[in-house]
Amino acid sequence: MFTERDLRELAALESPDVPVLSLYLNVDPRHQTKDHYRLNLRHLLERVEDQVSRADVEAVQRFVEREYDGSGRGLAVFSAQARGLWRAFTLAVPTPNLAFVGRKPYVFPLAKLWDAYGRFLIALVDKTHIRLLFYQMGELRETLELRGEPIKRHKQGGWGAEKLQRHEDEVAYRNLKEAAELTVGFCERHQPRYLLLGGADPTVVEFRELLPSPWRDRIAGTIPGDRMADEGELREAALRVLQQVEREQEFALVETAITAASKGANGVINLEDTLRAAAEGRVQVLLVADGFHAPAYRCAGCGFLTTIPRASCPFCGAAFETLPDAVDWLIATVLENGGQVEIVEGHPRLRELGTAALLRY
Repeated sequence: MFTERDLRELAALESPDVPVLSLYLNVDPRHQTKDHYRLNLRHLLERVEDQVSRADVEAVQRFVEREYDGSGRGLAVFSAQARGLWRAFTLAVPTPNLAFVGRKPYVFPLAKLWDAYGRFLIALVDKTHIRLLFYQMGELRETLELRGEPIKRHKQGGWGAEKLQRHEDEVAYRNLKEAAELTVGFCERHQPRYLLLGGADPTVVEFRELLPSPWRDRIAGTIPGDRMADEGELREAALRVLQQVEREQEFALVETAITAASKGANGVINLEDTLRAAAEGRVQVLLVADGFHAPAYRCAGCGFLTTIPRASCPFCGAAFETLPDAVDWLIATVLENGGQVEIVEGHPRLRELGTAALLRY
């Protein structure tokens, strides 16, 4: 299981003399076959095989094709065989497809996954029971249930019925209050980043209001299901909500970059302008449409970059060399300069543009 300690240890590693291969592979069986993700692996390794040793490439291939047991949705692998570095993690949440070579393990995608799925809690509540499920990186770690005071149903009418109804409402409120107190204690012990609630709407609304604001503010949404629901179905529903939260955050970054570019502020759009900003070291956040790839051309003399084929450089007259995939160059350059990279799926405008970026200055 991947833990926060693993993330800290990876982030602290540095290998100035031996390059580190960092590879993320989406192996989610809901969306692709084994042949599909193995093909993706081959393409990723082809892009970086001239930057790392053959031993690193073979170690990653061996792990994915022979040692991986098919139980995950994402893989994160870090290799520098000449240095004795090898870390491989099978994750219960999907990862982007990405390969990077540098002096340190590239941990930003893991950090982002931890931020989204590292610690979340499902609370399933009704008027007499609560069921709590705590997850870490999509894996169930602990459950807790509480049965409150039973609520007796009566068929009596008239004034007596009103009195009995008030009593039932009081019992239900006490149960919900006790459930909220149990949830707070559970949250204080596990410190989830997000809470997801399930149950009948009126009960969930009342339960939500009983939670103190520090935890109420962490509610990411509601999921279908009650306390008797299947755990696997509950987890899938929770992951869908959290994926939507993550997508909304990515879309907000894209909109910010587009708006900034339109105002001539700290933002650029399209591949040509993004290449130029990256070459100048100005990109803080690179935004790439999922699946976007395009060539570019770099002057062998002064390093001028363009997406337009030219016979010679307009600045120094030297010949151009082709970058088969400008996106690979962009990602590597931005990461080397301390920026972050977001691979964004499903944003219509970014799909047209290919790339965008938020700039440092």
